[in-house]
Amino acid sequence: MEFRAILFDTRSIQRYIFSGNRLKTNIGASYLVDRVFSDALLPVIREILGEGELDDVTWQTEEEPDWTKMETKARVGYIGGGNALILFQPDTEDAVLRTVVSRFTKHLLAAYPGLKTGAAIGTLSLDAAGRMEKPHDLTALVHALKNGQNTVFPVVNVPYTGLTLSCEVNGEAATAYDRDEKRFFSAEVEAKLLTDRKSNGQEAPAEAELWHKLKSVLPTDKAASFLDGFAFPMEIGELGQRETEDYIAIVHIDGNNMGQKFADCDTLTKRKNMSQSIRQATISAFTKLLETVEQEYDTYSSYLTLHTKDGKRFLPVRPLVLGGDDMTFVCAAKVAIPYAKFLMENLMARGIASCGGIAILPSSYPFFRGYEMAEQLCGAAKNRMRALQAKKGCDSCWLDFAMLHGEQAPTLEQIRAEEYGGVLGNLHFGPYRVDVEENQADSLAALLCGVREMRSGSHRMPRNKIKELRRVLARGAHEQREFLAQLRYLGQSGEAMRLPQVAAWKPYEESLWHQGRTPYIDVIELLDYIPAEKGAE
Repeated sequence: MEFRAILFDTRSIQRYIFSGNRLKTNIGASYLVDRVFSDALLPVIREILGEGELDDVTWQTEEEPDWTKMETKARVGYIGGGNALILFQPDTEDAVLRTVVSRFTKHLLAAYPGLKTGAAIGTLSLDAAGRMEKPHDLTALVHALKNGQNTVFPVVNVPYTGLTLSCEVNGEAATAYDRDEKRFFSAEVEAKLLTDRKSNGQEAPAEAELWHKLKSVLPTDKAASFLDGFAFPMEIGELGQRETEDYIAIVHIDGNNMGQKFADCDTLTKRKNMSQSIRQATISAFTKLLETVEQEYDTYSSYLTLHTKDGKRFLPVRPLVLGGDDMTFVCAAKVAIPYAKFLMENLMARGIASCGGIAILPSSYPFFRGYEMAEQLCGAAKNRMRALQAKKGCDSCWLDFAMLHGEQAPTLEQIRAEEYGGVLGNLHFGPYRVDVEENQADSLAALLCGVREMRSGSHRMPRNKIKELRRVLARGAHEQREFLAQLRYLGQSGEAMRLPQVAAWKPYEESLWHQGRTPYIDVIELLDYIPAEKGAE
């Protein structure tokens, strides 16, 4: 059966969510993006077509409906992943479809300022099972959306003329007065703030949605007491970093080969079911992490500054994007790698291989820049995954990290070339594979073993020698031979001192390098960002 269709998408999602260094605006923006189609688009369609003329229930059923039978004027094809497909009766006029797009985007200007969307109108042919009888029809809609992204640049904020106050968060015209904070913000920032603020004694919408999302994957009896007495931080400074170690981490984890997996779904219901199963797995993994955090919370006081407010203890982590095939969260820098490792292993156990990137940065560092770097690091990890897949045909999980500070080159490649280019090769050893044991040189387990050995091994080096090791690694072979000779001499004279003992790194112990790579700089960099084991120091 042939239907009229509108395919919607949201654009520049990352910039919308992560612009600005205020955690509240990041949280609010994520909530708005997550709810834009269900809270804004569907009411507009009902208003135009009439109550009862939009079927937004059938698409959510697990069973395969008969897609050729549509008793209403419109039906939701699917909503998810920043997209929405709406199907209309075949005799629906273009004027009606254009009115839907017009009113929806007009509503966004007032209720969701700054959020960019796109729409493509066309025709789709579905059989009873929801299969595309003419697959090129959907391809044509997708291409129309892409063409719109490249040719249409909508203005979705009040233009800044220079004659009005500029918003301190995003630099747009500060046209909205916030009564709680008693200052002017742009309409975009104000809309984000309001979603993460209590009103009339009611919990903030963004907070309520997050807790509902996390509890939705738990049994009813367990959900009632989930994280009782805990709360998520609302400000960057509440994540637990110490004043002398004021570093946070932005972590981005993305599922592998998801495009191919969705391409294999030949019906709309299969596509929706896969989307929901991935969403549930992602939320379940994060919920499991939070249960572990709750159990270990008291141990964090040895290396974090834990905060409380209104009788609630703040968790050292805050999810920002959660529920699709990717997740992004911000946390205290010291827990970033353990948390990312836990989540990726948990996802793998649920059948989802993933890659991740961790950007470690000062709390005052531009947040969007940090997110961009986390995304680039995840991309570097995916490159290693794809290379291994092309060579051996297996899926794998990889993780990469980087430290950001001061004025640096804009891209990861440039940073690595400028700051990690030693005389003998690359000073950065990653990305690291998460789903193997430490008998593999580039495994995360081997790296963590190296950190433990350098920090608390029986023959650990003192801090001054660690600094010297970092210096000589960037120099030539002569300086490195002298350093190793000195270590051997000190060992013979009774001062127990040697390189970290990692079985998979034996080839690197003789000259610090092997095949143009060395793992020791990464170990040194992570010494301050991996929690010490109890009793180790």
